[in-house]
Amino acid sequence: MKKIAILEPGSWGTALGILLSKKNEVSFWYKNSEFSTKLSKFRENERLPGIKIPKKIFISSSLEKIIKNSDLIINSSPSFNFRKTLLPLRNFKNLPPLLGIAKGIEKETLKLPSQIVEEIFGKIPYAHLSGPGFAKEIIRGKSAKEVIASRDGKFLKQLGELFKIKPLEISTTTDLVGVQLAGALKNALSIGISLAEAGFQGSEIEKIKRGLIYLGLREMIKIGKTMGARRKTFLGPAGLGDLILTSTSPLSRNFQFGKAILLDAETMRKDIQERKITVEGFENAFAFHELGRMYKLDLPMINEIYKVIYKNTPPKKAVENLIKLV
Repeated sequence: MKKIAILEPGSWGTALGILLSKKNEVSFWYKNSEFSTKLSKFRENERLPGIKIPKKIFISSSLEKIIKNSDLIINSSPSFNFRKTLLPLRNFKNLPPLLGIAKGIEKETLKLPSQIVEEIFGKIPYAHLSGPGFAKEIIRGKSAKEVIASRDGKFLKQLGELFKIKPLEISTTTDLVGVQLAGALKNALSIGISLAEAGFQGSEIEKIKRGLIYLGLREMIKIGKTMGARRKTFLGPAGLGDLILTSTSPLSRNFQFGKAILLDAETMRKDIQERKITVEGFENAFAFHELGRMYKLDLPMINEIYKVIYKNTPPKKAVENLIKLV
């Protein structure tokens, strides 16, 4: 794998592209031709400010130029645009394998990224990358333990070799369902944990946060077990590791959103619905609440997060309810 096409890279996709470009030929595709031209000229994505995109990375709005002769396609779109970004690829024959990096599931269909890929393209090699880490820190050299999952052993081995790039520390697994669920769940759960932290006035906040993190882990495992994932996956970097980081770092957009709900829930809901900001956990909270109903699972933490976002439960009341769960 030497030629890599990255579709709609934001901060994380851009960071991965820069790292991969050290040893590979990397291209970025954006549907918006104006944005593509601007980025090609100025070489800085506003979602990753201060980081220059190397000139050797080809940037274009021509999908044909980007896909031609590629050995790997990375879909960098968030979960709510994951399907939309892939649909134009149906016009190409002999597509290379696909890798997804979205941490979410499709709100309307409750499908995982791998299920969307199979629905569109049939059984082609697909893998998913997830784990704790922020693009801003990783691109500046901070190590990050990431997990790549695929059911295709040969493809998984190829990706393990491809991503042997510092500062990434890559492990691989065949638990494709578990890795996708873990990334999506931690986004939703971290909203509740940061909301509780913002709204609780007391010296025991660290104890409460730890309690909510492990309650969230139990709900992760419960959903995962029901959907065919392995418990071990949720105890590793893609699960507990990512949940702790996202629930405690101001760099996390889900963490920021949880705190912002306390101050102005109505504005935050509106901004996300109008796509002014991207918070994957917003969509995921709805999806996992629906999955809980479908599978008849007791998910008290997910349910509280769902209610404060979608049912207009007052944020202070949600804080009280979350703390009572610990």
